Amino acid sequence: MNKTFAFISSYLPLYILLMINIFKNEKCMSYWITYIILILLVIVSVVVLYNYLFADGNKIILARDEKIDKVKSDSMINYLMAYIVPLATINNDNYIISILTNSILFIIIGIIYVRMNLVYLNPILVLFGYIPYTSTKTGVTYIVNFDIDKIIRKSHEGTENNAPTVKGTIIGNSIVLIRKKDNT
Repeated sequence: MNKTFAFISSYLPLYILLMINIFKNEKCMSYWITYIILILLVIVSVVVLYNYLFADGNKIILARDEKIDKVKSDSMINYLMAYIVPLATINNDNYIISILTNSILFIIIGIIYVRMNLVYLNPILVLFGYIPYTSTKTGVTYIVNFDIDKIIRKSHEGTENNAPTVKGTIIGNSIVLIRKKDNT
C-alpha cells in the first residue's frame, strides 16, 4: 500500500494542473465529482510527501561494501510523459469520456509502476533535492538528498558482527528514502 501512495503522490503537479485546466468547464455534476476526486488526491499526496520529507527515519541496515549508481535520467523523462497525455487529451466537448479514459490510463500506469517497483520516480522529491541511486550489489534504490558517498563510506564501516546502518523511510520493496537531517 505504501508504494501505491508513493505513486499517487508523484503526480501532485498533474492533479493541480488538471484542476486548473478543467476549471473553465461547465459546472455540471461530473465536473464536481472530478474536482472532489482531484482535491482528495492532492490531500493524499501532500500527506504522503510530508511524511517522506519530515517524519523521523527508522534504522535501515546497509549491505557491506555497497556500490551505487545514479538512476538513469531517461526513466524520469518517460515518467513525465504521463503528464502530457492527460493534459493534451482533456476535451471540453466530450468531457466525461476524456476524464474516464484518462482515469483508466492513470490506473494502468499506476499498476505498472507499482508492480515494477518504479515508484522512486517522483518529480516532487527531485524538486526537493532528492536523487535516486541504485545499488549494483543489492538492487536497493536509495533516494537521498545528500552526497551518496556518505552512504558508501558508511557501508564500509560494517564488520561481520556489526552491520552498517542509516536512518530512512522504507517506501516499498527495496526502495528507501534517506534524509540528510536523519543522518548527519
